[in-house]
Amino acid sequence: MNKIIFIFTSLLIFSIIGCQSEKPAEVDTSTVIKPVASAEKKSGPIVVSGNILNAGNSKIELSHNNTKRTGVIREGEFRIDHLIAEPGIYNLVYNGQKIPLFLRPNEEVIVDFDALKISTTAKFSGTDPTSQKYLLLKSQNNPLTYEQMRKLATLSEKDFMAKANEIRTREAAFFEKFKKENTELKDDFALFEATEIQYNWAKQYNDYQLYHAFYNQQEAYKASPELMAYTEELDLNNDELMISEAYRNYLMAHVNQKASDQVQQDLMNGEKIQTGLRAFEVVEKDHTSPKIKSFLLYTIFNQHLRSKGINGSEDLYERFKKEVTNPAYIAEIDEAFQAWKHLKKGQVAPPFAYPDANGKKVSLEDLKGKVVYIDVWATWCGPCKVEIPHLEKLQKQFAGKSVAFVSVSIDQNAVAWKKMIQSKSMTGTQLLADKAGNSQICKDYKIQGIPRFILIDQSGNIINAQADRPSEGTIAGQIEALLKDVG
Repeated sequence: MNKIIFIFTSLLIFSIIGCQSEKPAEVDTSTVIKPVASAEKKSGPIVVSGNILNAGNSKIELSHNNTKRTGVIREGEFRIDHLIAEPGIYNLVYNGQKIPLFLRPNEEVIVDFDALKISTTAKFSGTDPTSQKYLLLKSQNNPLTYEQMRKLATLSEKDFMAKANEIRTREAAFFEKFKKENTELKDDFALFEATEIQYNWAKQYNDYQLYHAFYNQQEAYKASPELMAYTEELDLNNDELMISEAYRNYLMAHVNQKASDQVQQDLMNGEKIQTGLRAFEVVEKDHTSPKIKSFLLYTIFNQHLRSKGINGSEDLYERFKKEVTNPAYIAEIDEAFQAWKHLKKGQVAPPFAYPDANGKKVSLEDLKGKVVYIDVWATWCGPCKVEIPHLEKLQKQFAGKSVAFVSVSIDQNAVAWKKMIQSKSMTGTQLLADKAGNSQICKDYKIQGIPRFILIDQSGNIINAQADRPSEGTIAGQIEALLKDVG
C-alpha cells in the first residue's frame, strides 16, 4: 500500500486554501487551476448589476477562483465593476447562495432576483442573458457532489463505465435540448459547455485508476485499455479549448497520471526522482502548443513549490525559466520562489510560541539543542489523522534521545482539540495555535495545506520546511543523521 500512498499524496494537495478554512474538503480531487493574466489574453472591463427584492444584506460578491469583488447594495440596487483577463465562470454570491455567470471582457450582465427565493426568481438581461439562464438551470439539474464522484471510482470498471456513460449522456442531452430551444445561444459559450462536459468526464476516466486503487486498496490495479480508450483520441494541444476549466484540469490530470506512472516505475528501479521533474518531461513530450506548454509548466512548478517547498526546486526553477516565455507566468513564479527563500535549508527557522493543553507556553527557542520535528495539523483533517499512529511510532523509536516532537494544531475548537489528544493518548508536545489557519506559523512557514511536517536541527536552523511524513518511512533516517552529526 505504500506505493499507492506515495503516488496519491504526490499528486493531490490536501487543501486548506490559505489555511483559512475551518472544515475544507480533505482531498481535493478537482485540481482546480487558476489562470493568470498574460500578454496572450485580452483583458477588459465587465459590469454586473441588478435589483434585489427583499434585500436584507448590504453586500454582494463576485467570486472567481480565490478572488472576490465586493459590491454595495443601496435600496436594492447593486453594481460591481471589474477587470477580467478572459471569459470564464464567475459566481455572484449573496447570503451564501451562488448564481453562476459566464462573463466576457467588455460586457455587462444584469441580474434581478428575490433574496427570499434566489434560484427560482433570478432573471437575466444585458449582453448575454441566455448563457446565464443555462448555467442557472444546470446548477439546479442535480449536479454530482464530490462524494458521489468519489463513489464512482470505487465501482468495477464495467459499472463505472456504464454509470459514467449514463450521466454524461444525460448532461449532453440536457445541453442539446437547451440549445434547440434557445437558438440565440452564442457559439463561444456552446463550445465552452460542450468542452466542459467532454473533459470533465475525460478527467474522471483519467483519474479512475488512481482513485480505484487507493479507495479499494488494490495496489496492483491497472486500468484496462477499454476504459482508457475514452481519453486516447483527445486533443492535448487545442488553444481554443483553454477557455474551459475542465479542459485545463484534464490536461493537468493527464500530466500527473503519466508522471505518477513514471515515478512508480522509478521506485521499482530503486530510484527516487521528483514528480515535478517527471511532469516537466511529460509536458515536453506530449504538448506542442507554446500556450498550453507554458500554462502546464507554470502550474506544475506552483504545485511542486507548494507541496515540496524550496529544497530541491532550484533546478526545476531554472528549467521553468528556460522553457516558458509568458512574462506573467515568469513574474508570478519569480515572486513565489523568492517568497520561499527564507525557508531554504540552513536558514534560521521562524520562531513561534503557543500554549499546550494546560496553558503553558512552549516556544521553538525552548527546544534549541534538540532536533525538532513539527507536525502542523487539525482534528478535522482526515489525512492528518492518518499520520498520527505513524508519528506515535516514530516518537517511541526516539524515546530518550535529543529529539522534540511538536504537534501544532490550527483548530478553532480548543475543546475538540483537547478531546482528541486525550482520547488518542497523543504524546509529544501538543500545542494550539491562535487564529487557527491565520496563525503566524502558517504565514511564516507558508502553510497552505495540512498535514505539514517541518524538520529543524539542534541549532534552530531549517533542514526541511516540507519534511517527509512519518508514513513515508524516510524521516527516521534523517533524524538519525542529525543526531550523529552532533555526536
